[in-house]
Amino acid sequence: MFDHTLNVCRSLPAVSAENKWENELRFYVGEKLFCMMSLEPPYWLSFKCSSAQFHQLISRPGIVPAPQLARYHWIQLKQEDLLPEQELENYLLNAYELTVSSLPPFEQEAIHKMKAHA
Repeated sequence: MFDHTLNVCRSLPAVSAENKWENELRFYVGEKLFCMMSLEPPYWLSFKCSSAQFHQLISRPGIVPAPQLARYHWIQLKQEDLLPEQELENYLLNAYELTVSSLPPFEQEAIHKMKAHA
């Protein structure tokens, strides 16, 4: 799952990655965070989602409100295999799009241009 997450996040336009505290990888679009993952056991993955998705996801076993980010509708998967690969990819793409939509208009326009040329 984590290799797939890395590939999905890195393939998106204008995404940058940053290692934090040696065991965490954070993905940004513009200067805004949309996904984080641990690089060491116990593995976990956190990402932004809509309010409706947030409530739906935290009702599943092993998926909890993300520490310190839950008020912004972030969830945390407590282990790697809680979501099928395609479903996870859809949530990651949604997290990215939610974050892009919160960027200033000129940044959104530049990202949309990058997508059009890809």
